[in-house]
Amino acid sequence: MNEERTMVLEMLAAGKITIEQANQLIDVLGEKPLSTEEEWPIKRQRSESREPVQPYREQQQAPGLTQFTFDQIIELSEHEVDPAYLKGLREAGLTDLSVEQIIELSEHEIEPSYLIKLRQAGLTELSLDQIIELSEHEVDPAYLVKFREGGIFDLSIDQIIELSEHDIKPAYVIKFRQAGLFDLTFDEILELSEHDVKPSYITRLREAGLSDLSVDQVIELSEHDIKPAYIKALREAGLTNLTFEEVIELSEREVDPSYLKALREPRTRLPAQN
Repeated sequence: MNEERTMVLEMLAAGKITIEQANQLIDVLGEKPLSTEEEWPIKRQRSESREPVQPYREQQQAPGLTQFTFDQIIELSEHEVDPAYLKGLREAGLTDLSVEQIIELSEHEIEPSYLIKLRQAGLTELSLDQIIELSEHEVDPAYLVKFREGGIFDLSIDQIIELSEHDIKPAYVIKFRQAGLFDLTFDEILELSEHDVKPSYITRLREAGLSDLSVDQVIELSEHDIKPAYIKALREAGLTNLTFEEVIELSEREVDPSYLKALREPRTRLPAQN
């Protein structure tokens, strides 16, 4: 006897459905109608108005289908929700889900264990659509928690998914916030991460007086391994009007800023000859 038929018989014995309803449900399941052997104990029990011999009250509290109405069982069956899936939800303590939610979760193959992790992480405010989206993109609940622990609550689910897909660690985004780099957009942070530009590099550039650089320029400086200290030394040498390309070329040719400074200083006048 398969699990679905057993569940129907449990509901029938518990008085949740009639024999006629049980046969309807079994028909939906593609099973043969109740046999005389299956119907007889129920008919005798009800004619004698006696309590079930087996502990059906306990069975109603146990994992299974007995907490659903007849119509709900039909609906679950039509959507091919596996009784084992329902059992998993019940064992996980997820008893506050509606039939519609269970069907949608089952259709998207979201494991009860994933829902448990979300709840254990305190992520109880997420909508069903958000949970489905996170699960489909295999975002670990612990990933979301790390952002929140870092004080970041303003990222959308789509942004979190994108960060996860780009394998960007929460710590990377948190460092941008901690460095006060609030003017950078989400897409700019993604781009900087793809080029391995650290938040501290941007901070040092700004401290060197380069606060008006575009993200592309920052990336180019980083890829050419140009140190912010080098740019700062150029500026201190009085070379404040250099173009972006000139800075890169000077650095690549290893031109010492002190050499450039010496060239710019007025030459000492020689004594006049008699």
